[in-house]
Amino acid sequence: MMKRIALCILVGATLAGCSTTRPSMSYVAPEVTANDATVLAADAAEHLAPALPPARTTLVLDPPASQQNDVMTPAMIEQLRATGYGVVQVEPNRPKDAPQIEGVPLRYLVSPLQAGVLMRLQYQGIEAARFYPRATDGTLVEAAPFTVRQAGQHTAQGAEQ
Repeated sequence: MMKRIALCILVGATLAGCSTTRPSMSYVAPEVTANDATVLAADAAEHLAPALPPARTTLVLDPPASQQNDVMTPAMIEQLRATGYGVVQVEPNRPKDAPQIEGVPLRYLVSPLQAGVLMRLQYQGIEAARFYPRATDGTLVEAAPFTVRQAGQHTAQGAEQ
């Protein structure tokens, strides 16, 4: 009987931990093209500007572990810098006990979904997600606003933000 109780507690604790953990780094699916990344990076920079003013904000990008097919990180760095952000990139092999990098951590998760791409941005306890369907020529289009969630809140922002 005690073994069952201990096992239930262990399983419950494990499941609770799984449901609350977030990715520790960005993710970019290998199917994402350089053209996709350009569209997504421009939209990400536009979305971030009201909450994180360019020229006063340094963003700390947490790139994907596998940078082999990562077309998103170079596009993000270029677009964010062009918008006026300071950009620092975390090194993939950075020791956990290394000094903290000053700035706002930013993660991006980009993956195919149905006939388009889903981009999620994570910063300051916020997750903003937007779906980009593909036009008939294969390019990504902005068809819906970002959906923004922060610690128990859930709202859809207008496409202009």
